[in-house]
Amino acid sequence: MVWWYWLISLVIAVLCAWLCAWLAGNKGYSPVLFGILGFFFFLITLIVVLVLPRKTPA
Repeated sequence: MVWWYWLISLVIAVLCAWLCAWLAGNKGYSPVLFGILGFFFFLITLIVVLVLPRKTPA
């Protein structure tokens, strides 16, 4: 494969990870954990983040 296929794939994976991390952070969950999971398992992680309830401050 040409090197720019890999570059485009990496950019898309990073954007997907950022989206999952941002959504999780806004809901009160660990953005690092969901960012890593979103990098490798985007669709599953996105569904989980969207279904999780918002954490309320104790």
